Amino acid sequence: MKNGRTIQELASEIQRQQHAKRDFLIDASKINAFVNAENLELGFPIKDNDSELFTAPLTKIGHIQLGQYCDIPKKYYDAMLPHPHLLATNVQHWLKGSGDKRMVRTLDGKVRAILSDKYRRLDNYDLATQVLPMLLEAGATIESCEITESRLYIKAVTHKVQSEIKTGDIVSAGIIISNSETGQGSLSIKPLVYRLVCMNGAIADDYAMRKYHAGRGMEMEQIEFSNETIRAEDTAFWLKVRDLVKFSLNSVTFEKIVQSMRESTERIIIAPEKAIELISKKFVFNQNETSNVLSHLIQGGDLTSWGLGNAVTRMAQDVPSYDRSTELESIGYQIMNQNWN
Repeated sequence: MKNGRTIQELASEIQRQQHAKRDFLIDASKINAFVNAENLELGFPIKDNDSELFTAPLTKIGHIQLGQYCDIPKKYYDAMLPHPHLLATNVQHWLKGSGDKRMVRTLDGKVRAILSDKYRRLDNYDLATQVLPMLLEAGATIESCEITESRLYIKAVTHKVQSEIKTGDIVSAGIIISNSETGQGSLSIKPLVYRLVCMNGAIADDYAMRKYHAGRGMEMEQIEFSNETIRAEDTAFWLKVRDLVKFSLNSVTFEKIVQSMRESTERIIIAPEKAIELISKKFVFNQNETSNVLSHLIQGGDLTSWGLGNAVTRMAQDVPSYDRSTELESIGYQIMNQNWN
């Protein structure tokens, strides 16, 4: 499992971001696109009918979502990036013709997300405040955690729930909790199997639980909900999250996943290089990833679906991106559950 931040570092960064971010709900037609220092920036009133403007450049995700909202093909949008005046003209045209409201999320003076006005904010600060005590209560320890531009990740393991895949190859029950404040996916809770011999983590996507960032319907938007109602909704939501955490860490769920892994140890790979070529194409590995999987497979000496999947989860520790590393931990689990001959 790839090292990220310590839990203390994660908590500090979440708290910092909580104070540094600002959200705006505005008419898209009031957003102005302009060029500053050869970069595209957006400007919009801080409040309706307010002459004070908030101006900011965009992050990579901000650019992607702006292009999607303006219905500008990504290839053309990217081609205009080195020509910011042309890009600003295109963006401004489509913004001015819009009748929608947008939620614009900013952090450290940059536009990091442009989302629907019905997007429900599930902030990392609230998630951490609620989930970390749940993990402590379950006897789990944080093995790895990180916060990237797109997502928050918390990976925890409880060694109270363990099993053997084969003689001497012990795994522990774990969980991965992830969330995106920028519309890059739902709040997701998935079981994770932690292999003690090499500290690999395999993420069981087929047992995933997701809570989407969906807001109230349009027919409800004119109602001013009481604080009591909002608190009740929040309490119900976090109780559901607590149930999902318990489900992911319980022994019944764990044994179902472990049994599928035991079966993977019986699927012999006859042609390892061909198998790696197949998975590289299916899961779009780059050349370096493909080479590293082969190297770890040879070092592990286990020519089964179990061994191939573990070669991928071991390779996940080597890639520079934490987002990609986590994706590879999910891919490794999928590979374990298939025949590659």
